[in-house]
Amino acid sequence: MRGIEFEHSTISFDSSVIFIVFKKGAKMDVASAREMIVSAEKLSDKKPYLMFSDIRNHVEITPEARKVAADKKEAPLIIANAVLTDNVALKLTANFFVKINRPHFPVKLFTDRSKAMLWLKQFNRQE
Repeated sequence: MRGIEFEHSTISFDSSVIFIVFKKGAKMDVASAREMIVSAEKLSDKKPYLMFSDIRNHVEITPEARKVAADKKEAPLIIANAVLTDNVALKLTANFFVKINRPHFPVKLFTDRSKAMLWLKQFNRQE
Protein backbone atom coordinates (compact mmCIF):
# COMPACT_ATOMS: atom_id res chain seq x y z
CA MET A 1 0.00 0.00 0.00
CA ARG A 2 1.41 3.36 -1.03
CA GLY A 3 0.61 6.49 0.95
CA ILE A 4 1.18 10.19 1.56
CA GLU A 5 1.11 11.96 4.92
CA PHE A 6 -0.36 15.47 5.22
CA GLU A 7 -0.93 17.76 8.18
CA HIS A 8 -4.69 17.17 7.87
CA SER A 9 -4.85 13.56 6.67
CA THR A 10 -3.18 10.42 5.45
CA ILE A 11 -3.93 9.22 1.94
CA SER A 12 -3.14 5.71 0.81
CA PHE A 13 -3.93 3.57 -2.20
CA ASP A 14 -4.72 -0.11 -2.30
CA SER A 15 -6.02 -1.83 -5.42
CA SER A 16 -8.50 0.68 -6.86
CA VAL A 17 -9.33 2.48 -3.61
CA ILE A 18 -7.94 5.74 -2.29
CA PHE A 19 -8.24 5.76 1.51
CA ILE A 20 -8.33 9.16 3.21
CA VAL A 21 -8.14 9.21 7.00
CA PHE A 22 -8.57 12.70 8.40
CA LYS A 23 -6.61 13.59 11.49
CA LYS A 24 -8.20 15.03 14.62
CA GLY A 25 -9.17 18.68 14.09
CA ALA A 26 -8.36 18.64 10.36
CA LYS A 27 -9.12 21.80 8.42
CA MET A 28 -9.50 21.76 4.66
CA ASP A 29 -9.37 24.74 2.36
CA VAL A 30 -9.21 24.92 -1.45
CA ALA A 31 -5.44 24.48 -1.55
CA SER A 32 -5.64 21.40 0.71
CA ALA A 33 -8.47 19.89 -1.35
CA ARG A 34 -6.56 20.38 -4.59
CA GLU A 35 -3.40 18.96 -3.01
CA MET A 36 -5.32 15.84 -1.96
CA ILE A 37 -6.88 15.42 -5.42
CA VAL A 38 -3.49 15.69 -7.13
CA SER A 39 -2.00 13.20 -4.66
CA ALA A 40 -4.88 10.75 -5.11
CA GLU A 41 -4.49 10.92 -8.89
CA LYS A 42 -0.76 10.32 -8.55
CA LEU A 43 -1.29 7.30 -6.25
CA SER A 44 -3.85 5.82 -8.66
CA ASP A 45 -1.51 6.32 -11.64
CA LYS A 46 -4.06 8.73 -13.12
CA LYS A 47 -6.70 6.00 -13.35
CA PRO A 48 -10.28 6.29 -12.05
CA TYR A 49 -10.50 5.35 -8.39
CA LEU A 50 -12.93 4.63 -5.59
CA MET A 51 -12.61 6.74 -2.46
CA PHE A 52 -13.06 5.78 1.18
CA SER A 53 -13.13 8.82 3.47
CA ASP A 54 -12.79 8.29 7.21
CA ILE A 55 -14.10 11.44 8.89
CA ARG A 56 -14.50 9.99 12.38
CA ASN A 57 -11.87 12.41 13.73
CA HIS A 58 -13.88 15.36 12.40
CA VAL A 59 -12.89 17.53 9.48
CA GLU A 60 -13.72 21.18 8.95
CA ILE A 61 -14.00 21.96 5.24
CA THR A 62 -14.65 25.37 3.72
CA PRO A 63 -17.57 25.81 1.30
CA GLU A 64 -15.09 26.57 -1.48
CA ALA A 65 -13.16 23.35 -0.78
CA ARG A 66 -16.42 21.37 -0.88
CA LYS A 67 -17.12 22.80 -4.33
CA VAL A 68 -13.66 21.77 -5.51
CA ALA A 69 -14.10 18.23 -4.17
CA ALA A 70 -17.45 17.84 -5.95
CA ASP A 71 -16.45 19.37 -9.30
CA LYS A 72 -15.86 16.94 -12.17
CA LYS A 73 -13.30 19.34 -13.68
CA GLU A 74 -11.34 19.41 -10.42
CA ALA A 75 -11.68 15.71 -9.47
CA PRO A 76 -12.54 13.82 -12.67
CA LEU A 77 -11.21 10.42 -11.61
CA ILE A 78 -13.40 9.79 -8.54
CA ILE A 79 -15.90 7.01 -9.25
CA ALA A 80 -17.68 6.88 -5.86
CA ASN A 81 -17.02 7.87 -2.24
CA ALA A 82 -17.94 5.89 0.87
CA VAL A 83 -17.74 8.09 3.97
CA LEU A 84 -17.21 6.56 7.41
CA THR A 85 -18.44 8.51 10.43
CA ASP A 86 -19.57 7.79 13.97
CA ASN A 87 -20.87 11.26 14.70
CA VAL A 88 -24.40 12.45 13.94
CA ALA A 89 -23.28 16.06 13.44
CA LEU A 90 -20.63 14.97 10.93
CA LYS A 91 -23.17 12.81 9.16
CA LEU A 92 -25.50 15.80 8.82
CA THR A 93 -22.63 17.94 7.54
CA ALA A 94 -21.62 15.33 4.99
CA ASN A 95 -25.23 14.85 3.84
CA PHE A 96 -25.46 18.63 3.47
CA PHE A 97 -22.34 18.53 1.26
CA VAL A 98 -23.95 15.94 -0.97
CA LYS A 99 -27.23 17.85 -1.30
CA ILE A 100 -25.73 21.31 -1.82
CA ASN A 101 -22.62 20.56 -3.86
CA ARG A 102 -24.05 17.64 -5.84
CA PRO A 103 -20.83 15.76 -6.53
CA HIS A 104 -20.53 14.11 -9.94
CA PHE A 105 -20.03 10.75 -8.20
CA PRO A 106 -22.20 8.72 -5.79
CA VAL A 107 -21.57 9.38 -2.09
CA LYS A 108 -22.96 7.38 0.80
CA LEU A 109 -22.37 7.67 4.55
CA PHE A 110 -21.76 4.70 6.81
CA THR A 111 -21.11 3.91 10.44
CA ASP A 112 -19.83 0.42 9.58
CA ARG A 113 -16.55 0.04 7.66
CA SER A 114 -17.44 -3.38 6.21
CA LYS A 115 -20.74 -2.14 4.82
CA ALA A 116 -19.02 0.92 3.38
CA MET A 117 -16.46 -1.23 1.59
CA LEU A 118 -19.14 -3.57 0.22
CA TRP A 119 -21.08 -0.61 -1.16
CA LEU A 120 -17.95 0.94 -2.63
CA LYS A 121 -16.78 -2.25 -4.34
CA GLN A 122 -19.97 -2.37 -6.43
CA PHE A 123 -18.53 0.55 -8.41
CA ASN A 124 -15.17 -1.16 -9.04
CA ARG A 125 -14.63 -1.17 -12.79
CA GLN A 126 -11.51 -3.30 -12.52
CA GLU A 127 -13.22 -6.42 -11.11
